[in-house]
Amino acid sequence: MTSPGHASKSQIMDLLRSVPLFAACSKRELSLLAGIADQLEFDSGDVIFREGETDVGLQVILEGQTEVSIGDTARRKLGPGAFLGEIALLDGGPRSATVTALTPVKTLSIPAWTFNATLKGEPALALKMLRELARRIRESDTPTA
Repeated sequence: MTSPGHASKSQIMDLLRSVPLFAACSKRELSLLAGIADQLEFDSGDVIFREGETDVGLQVILEGQTEVSIGDTARRKLGPGAFLGEIALLDGGPRSATVTALTPVKTLSIPAWTFNATLKGEPALALKMLRELARRIRESDTPTA
């Protein structure tokens, strides 16, 4: 993992706006989030985070492809726009899956400690995120035909 050259705050805001978790955020809220996000790069084969570990933070995939696995079973592949670690970000608990870079991957990383401090000052932001998380839970609980 390395830290790449940084995109401008405006570019980061645009990227965050494209992520469903943050799509309902105002410009001001996006600016706050962009101010706490760090950009990271992972090489193909790098583990972005490991199931059971307690490092907390959210990763938004900007470029590349990842594989999400639980135990030794690959569950799905995720690419640009996907966000990972939202559960651990909110509850501080261990990671529920391992995420591995299949190709070189660039992410925006939002650490829990700065995120939580931001939410305390911006409760409307928390409500917007909870709505999106609830939508995702409903979607994943809906049986497919």
